[in-house]
Amino acid sequence: MIRTITKWIKDNPHCWWALVLFYLIAVYILPEKLIIDNYTSTAIPFDDVIPFFAPAVVFYVLWFPLMFFTGLWLMFKDSLNFPRYMFALAICMTVSGAIYLLWPNGQDLRPDLSQPRGLFEWMLAGLYDIDTNTNVLPSLHVSCTAVAVACVWATPTIRRKWVLAAHTVLSLLVASSTVFVKQHAILDLFAGAALGVVAVLLSFALFRRKGKGRRKG
Repeated sequence: MIRTITKWIKDNPHCWWALVLFYLIAVYILPEKLIIDNYTSTAIPFDDVIPFFAPAVVFYVLWFPLMFFTGLWLMFKDSLNFPRYMFALAICMTVSGAIYLLWPNGQDLRPDLSQPRGLFEWMLAGLYDIDTNTNVLPSLHVSCTAVAVACVWATPTIRRKWVLAAHTVLSLLVASSTVFVKQHAILDLFAGAALGVVAVLLSFALFRRKGKGRRKG
């Protein structure tokens, strides 16, 4: 078993990019521990128009398996787009972390869920407890989801159009859920989308198809 794993790693050196995950976690945790108050609100009047919709928490938490399984597929199936994926995520995390530290921001849009009604509000109350209302612009949910969509559409290892469409629809629902559960303001969403696009462009420019790894069918 160990010999098989060792051989696979030797034959697939791109898998070492998975170690970037530890960096991503560290960069996420640091601002969360340092910035809990004294922040600038990113909310604008338009946010009051966006309704609170507790069931959207389902799509918000689906972000985690979406990111994990996208990365897992690319690691095992595409030696070009996996480094693109991890590098673009590193850009998103680094830029976001720098913004959070240099310009502490947050929002005060959350409803009072001290007495949650129903399953979805109970889930959301738990989310509020573990995820602060600070460090919101740009939204990492949105920027990282944009990276996932770009890499999935770029990989030739997914040939079924319905899979690409389903992944894209789920990603859009995940991104939009950030404002419906009042975890983010609308400016956080737009800033996250912009950051995701920039990260993808930089990553794809660095890791070009020719001479930058092989693709697996």
